This record gives sequence, structure tokens and C-alpha cells, in this order.
Amino acid sequence: MDQSQYNYSEFVASPNEFLEFAERAPKATMRAPSFPLEDLATGDSMEMKDLWKTGVAVMEFGSFT
Repeated sequence: MDQSQYNYSEFVASPNEFLEFAERAPKATMRAPSFPLEDLATGDSMEMKDLWKTGVAVMEFGSFT
């Protein structure tokens, strides 16, 4: 992919695009689905639901672009 098409100097979306996304987007009161995780320190696998059992779990997703 040409980088000039990937990186935007400005992101402009129409109001309809935002409304369509907002209607389908997960709500703050919804529980996220469980998925496999890897402990980066040990390499062990676990399920996200196992972390929920211990209390509130906060995840941060970053960008590698």
C-alpha cells in the first residue's frame, strides 16, 4: 500500500459514517468477549475471563504503525 494513501494529514468522516459506527459500537455497559492472552514475561497463555475473576481488568491497545 502506498503510504500517502494510508496516513492522513486530516481525518474527515461524514456524519452518517459516525452514526452508523455509533449504532453498532459496543456500549460501556457491555461485557467484552473473552479471548486468549499471552503473558509477555512468562510466555504462558490465559483467557481474558480469568483476569475478570480477580476484579476489574484494564487493557490498553497501542498502534504499531
